[in-house]
Parts: sequence; C-alpha cells; structure tokens
Amino acid sequence: MPLIYIAFAITALALGWISIYRKRDSSRRSTSLTWSKRGKEDIGSRDTKEKNLSSQLATAEWEERFRLYKELYFKLQHLENYPDIIPTSKSVLLSFLSGAIHSALVQNDTILSIENFSSHALDDIAKRELDDVTLGWQRYLERRKAGNPRELFRGREEAKRWLVRMAPTKFVDGAWLGHVHKIKTPFAYRSVTKDAWQVLSEELGDGDLDKNHVQVYKELLRKVGVHLPAGNSIEFTQHPGMDNIQVWQSAVIQLLISLFPQEFLPEILGFSMHFEMLTFETIVAAKELRELNIDPYYFTLHITIDNADTGHARMAKEAVTKYLELIKVLEGSKEAHKTWKRVQAGYLLSKCLPLDLDVLGGAPASFCLSTQYETEVLRIFESKAAVSNRIHDNCRASFGGRKLGAWLEPESFKQKNWQLDFLYWLSNTKPWVYKGDSARSRFVQLISWGGPMFGAFTHGEVDTIRAWINSLTSKNSNIYRQYTERTEGSLDEYRKPDFNVGYPVFLPDAQGDTRPDHQPKGISATNFPGALQLDIRSSPNLPKLLPLWFSHPCILESFISVPWQTASKTGCAAVRFLRAQYGYGPETPDVAGVDEMRRRHSIDLIDIGMEMLESTGCPSPKCLTDVLDQWPSPFAETLLALSVRPQKYRWFLLGLAQAFVQLHAALASSSVPLSPRSRNALRHIIDRENKNIAILVTNDGVNEVDLSDLHRGYILAREEIQLAFSGS
Repeated sequence: MPLIYIAFAITALALGWISIYRKRDSSRRSTSLTWSKRGKEDIGSRDTKEKNLSSQLATAEWEERFRLYKELYFKLQHLENYPDIIPTSKSVLLSFLSGAIHSALVQNDTILSIENFSSHALDDIAKRELDDVTLGWQRYLERRKAGNPRELFRGREEAKRWLVRMAPTKFVDGAWLGHVHKIKTPFAYRSVTKDAWQVLSEELGDGDLDKNHVQVYKELLRKVGVHLPAGNSIEFTQHPGMDNIQVWQSAVIQLLISLFPQEFLPEILGFSMHFEMLTFETIVAAKELRELNIDPYYFTLHITIDNADTGHARMAKEAVTKYLELIKVLEGSKEAHKTWKRVQAGYLLSKCLPLDLDVLGGAPASFCLSTQYETEVLRIFESKAAVSNRIHDNCRASFGGRKLGAWLEPESFKQKNWQLDFLYWLSNTKPWVYKGDSARSRFVQLISWGGPMFGAFTHGEVDTIRAWINSLTSKNSNIYRQYTERTEGSLDEYRKPDFNVGYPVFLPDAQGDTRPDHQPKGISATNFPGALQLDIRSSPNLPKLLPLWFSHPCILESFISVPWQTASKTGCAAVRFLRAQYGYGPETPDVAGVDEMRRRHSIDLIDIGMEMLESTGCPSPKCLTDVLDQWPSPFAETLLALSVRPQKYRWFLLGLAQAFVQLHAALASSSVPLSPRSRNALRHIIDRENKNIAILVTNDGVNEVDLSDLHRGYILAREEIQLAFSGS
C-alpha cells in the first residue's frame, strides 16, 4: 500500500471540489455536443460509458480515501516508525481545515459571524450550542414519552455493533491534545498549553487507569463480550464491523490536529473548545444503552466531565481566552485578530465533523481548463498525437477506459471535449500522475533521461508538463490560508523545520542514536540505580547545566502522546510522572477541572530553570532555542532527538530520566540559588517522580537488552550531569 496519498489528500479531501465541477459539468452538458460520424446512438452509449467510468473512479477514490484514513490512523500512532507520513499529514490537515471553513461560509449563524474576539462572545457561542443540544434532548424525551421507539439503537445487538463501529474514535480519546505542551513550546505560552494539557491529563484519567477514557471504553466493550485488537495495531484497522468512513475520518482528525503544535496551536485550542461541548448523541447513547442493560458510564462520564461550568468545555474556553489576550499583549491587536481567525478554523473543524462525504467523494465527469499550463499541455499533446498516430497501439497503458493509443487518435484529439476528458483522466490516474509531485509521476519519468520516451519531448515541453503536474493541488485547500491570512513558509508540507524549534522532527538514527556501544561496568539489576556522585558543596557550572536542565523535561513527554499507550499501568505512571514535572497538583480521587487552572503558585521545572538563570545576569530566554543558542549542548540535542522515539528508545529514555531525577534531588539539597518556595516545590516533584519512575522501570517482561539500555541511558546522563558540576 502506498505510503503517501498527497494527491488524493489535497484534492479529494477539499470541500467544495465536487460541487464546483458538477456546476461546470452541468454547464458543459447544456451546450451543443460534437457529434461523431457514427450517430446519436453511439453518443448516447459513450455518455453512459463515461458515467459508468466516472462512477468507478468515484468508488475507487472513496476506497482510496478509506485506505488513507486507516493508514494515517495506524502510522500516526507509530509516528517514529513512519516519519515520511508527516508531509501527507500536514496536507490532509490543511485540506480538512479548508473544507470546514468552506462548509461554514455557506451557513448562517456560525462562529464566523463573530468578527472580533471577546470572552463574552465565546460565552454566547457556548450557550447557543448548549441550548441547541438541550432543546433537541427535550424534544427527544417528548417523542419517547409519546411512545416512540429508541432512535439510536433498535436492540442490544445493534448497540453492540454501534459500539464496535465507534471504537476508532474512542480509542484515540484525548489525541487532539496529545502533542501540546512540549518543551519546544515558547515559554510565554506554556501557561496556555499547560491548561490545555490539564484537559488531556483528565482524558487520561490523571494517571488513574480506571479513569482513563480509553480504558473505560475497553471495559465497556469487554462487558458486552467484544474483544478487539489493540487500538494502535494494524489488525485493528482491518477488523470487521468498523466500516463507517466518517468514524475513521473523525478519528484521524483527532490524531492530526495536535500533530503540529508549533504551527497550529490556535487551531488546536479552537478545536478543543468545540469538541469538549456536550453532544446530543452522547446523551441519547447514555439513555438508550442503559435501557438495554449496557453500562453507559463512558457516555455519562462525558456528559459530566465536559460540563460548561467547571469541566472541559469551560477549561477549553478559558484556554482560548487566555491565549488570545496574551497574543494581544505580546504581539498586538492585529496579530490577535489573525489568531482569532485561526481559532475559528479549529473550532469549525470540530463542529463540521464529519465532513460531508458526498462533497468529498466522487469525481467529476468532465474537466474545465483553469490554468495556462493546462492549455499549453493540451497543445503539446495535440502536436504529438498528429505525428505519433498508431505508434502507441501496442502500449498497454490505459486510463479513463481507453488505451493511450486510442486517446491519441489524431482526429478524435482535435475535439475539445475529447481533450478535456483526456486531461482529466490522465491527471486523476496514478501512478502516471501524482498531483503536486511531478518527480514521483511515472509519466514524467518516461519522458525524462533514462525513460523509454526520452527525446520525444523538448526540455521546454518537459518543464511545462512538470509545472502542470506540480500545479495540480486543490484550489480549495487555499481557503484556510486565505481566511486566516497565513503566508509563512512553515505551511509548506515539505519544508524542513528547525530541529530545536519544530515539532515533530526526526533525525536519522545515525544522528540521533548516541548510545554507548559498550556494556557499562559494575551496573546490574541488583545495584541499579547507583547514587549520583555529585559534589553538591560547590556551585554547578551553569553554562553546562542550564541547557541540560531546560531540555531534559522532553525525555518522557512523548510517552503519552498516543492515548492508547497510556491505558496501562506503566502508561499511567508516565502521566503522573509528567504531571509532577509540569507542576500540577497531586492527584486526588476527584477531577481538578478549572480548580487546577486557577491554582496559584504552581511551579514546574522550567520555572526553576528560569530562577537559576537569573543568577547569570543573562536575559530570560523566550524558548528552548534561545537557551541552546546561548549555551550549545550536543547532549541536549541528543535528548531531543531520542525523546521523539519512545518506542525504539523506551528503556534508554527511562535510564536518562532516572539520572535526572537524581539531579533534582541533588539540586534540592545544594547551594544553587533557589527560593525556599521553589526548593520546596522541587522536593515535592522529586517525591512524585521517584514513585512513578519505580513503576516505569519495574516490568515483568523486561529482558536483558531492555535492562542494558536502561543502564546505558543512566550512565550516559550521569556522566553528562557530573560534567556540569566538575567546575571545568
């Protein structure tokens, strides 16, 4: 199965594509047709054949889209193994955002009607959405009281099938926030992303497995006798009964929206604001499942925890408000206005789910020229057809129901409609043409050096064909850029981001894997971990310590980016470990909700680093890049490179984490200039870290290779930390 479906993602996923071409098709069919010498009967037969071919292409593109969704669903949960899917992922996300905006532009009374942001306007939106749901609920109850049957499920078996069908979305519950609050987040906005991450934490049960939403849904399925493959496995995507493309679309969007937190933070926050609102389906599902003696707790949980007073809906709205007010202060009113548009785009992406598949699917039965390249390409082919008659009769290549030789029949190619159909079918047939990617297109390879048709086309003609293929991107995909006024190059799907700024960025293993090859001496399961031998009587070498301090919170941050990975004892320990480092309050039997957002005097590892940095007299860094520019550290970059590969380097990363926990303990008792409040906060962080790192490194299934990696990570980090206290 192909790795990249960029051509499909940029075209077939953009809303409005089909409707535009249907209008063009209708217009073209109302004009006089060019009649062949064989009469009206053949024309009618040809028209029927073309309709059938169009229907076949529509079905093929629908199936291709389904495959793409399932491929993304699997690969985005194993991103470190499939980094080449990142450009496709961005293309798909941009198309989804454009589609949502396009859909909203033709409706009334949407968030787009609020031109200028205000907290009061957000309250009005939330109230209006809630009123719509509760009014629908009231009418539903009236229908049921009048004797009408259940509306979502006719019986228990149908309910079970529905629960299975919905599993792809439920097994990624929380994924729309899975990549926020990374160490690369600009420091000024960490208070905002921390609020968003609190919502994620509660989706993950705050590290309590029984409260983890993925686990709750797994238990629901178990209680009704359903046992599915692991939600992050390829077998899961192939399991029967999960055949609703809209469900897969929704699941993929949840995985996509937070994938680029540096580039799409406003969209993430806007998406979360709507996604956390109460839905009519959730209330009805809870009631009807209960009537069928099926545990409705997963759905009642989402009615209560997402409440608009103190729950996730309120938390998401307050995060948006805080963010936009911060943008206005730091970057000005003009930038705040643009950011509001981006929040709207994210909000609409959730509200418009599922995107209209009738609009997304299918293929136009005709084609209209819209660029200078298309006109020139047709001129090139018309001239070639005139001199290559019958030469291609033995060629097996075919598209649109005709072999290449039939397409290039000179008399037929003179007809305008024939040319339009030729260009349309060629541009929509892989592998001959991959839209937007001429280098990958087989046709370009055929007419270039080394191909069997090299020399048949001049350099200028080849360049024109390349330019035409590269221009075949969805015109509608630009709706997002136009509406949000974004022109920065970072939106280029193939642009390589700066390693210290961008996310996600994967270095080749040759650059990122710096693990020692030798087995550390004197280290075994019985004496690990050893105590750090630090001279805490002396002050640390801050130029060496600070880059390590500011970068090391990355070590376990990717352990929880995929919700399925957290639905285990060790996954929950990773959540609690990060909660400690991020400065959240201790876990309680209840959810903190907005109380955590409003808790004062919260201190995390970055705050402590900032306090240490004050003693250097250097200006406060705005982001991690500033720190690493001021104090370059190859080891800090190694931490960043390894941290985005938690599956491959799991045990090595745990060894690194263990060493830094011991660094925290050493600093808490050292003469490093810290306020009593910060020192006390660090001690509380250490207590929680130690409890959870012990769970993370205790695994009945650990083997000698894992243990070796654990030791190596620990030794490497310990050596680097000791250098920061060496005084040299």
